[in-house]
Amino acid sequence: MKGTAGEFDLQILPEVLSFIEGEALRSRDGLETGGILLGTDDTQAIVVRHAGGPGPKARRETHRFLRDLVHAQELADQVWKEDRSQWIGEWHTHPSGDLTPSQFDLENYFKHLLDPELGFSRFVSIIIGLTPKGEVASIPWVINRESAQPVPTANADHPNRHSVALRPNG
Repeated sequence: MKGTAGEFDLQILPEVLSFIEGEALRSRDGLETGGILLGTDDTQAIVVRHAGGPGPKARRETHRFLRDLVHAQELADQVWKEDRSQWIGEWHTHPSGDLTPSQFDLENYFKHLLDPELGFSRFVSIIIGLTPKGEVASIPWVINRESAQPVPTANADHPNRHSVALRPNG
């Protein structure tokens, strides 16, 4: 999957999409699931090369997902050694089918963006839902300190695309 958002390209390798689609089927039970995204991000392009699953200690709930941090770190360490991929975002499901980031999602993205130890200038999120026919639908988002933008892609065109203002609470 390849798309363009403003001044950069977003590329998600096919094997990453296949992995995420398989994992997303866990949401048939009505609970969110997800994992981290790893790859490269330079000023011209974001390339998602790897995706992780939730991990054995993840918390899956109806309206939020908390990944297993130890599991995520182990994957990040492994792929760094393989090809220098870094944590660039996350993917998760919305069993409701709404492919827009929730307020909880936006608050978490904003925390990541403001954490100086993480050093994010932007964050990638892929939100996945299941259609009434049980098919996987997804929209990739790129979030910066001002907004969350859906990224148009060749096979993820969705009629409800829009920008979401990023407003932290407090």
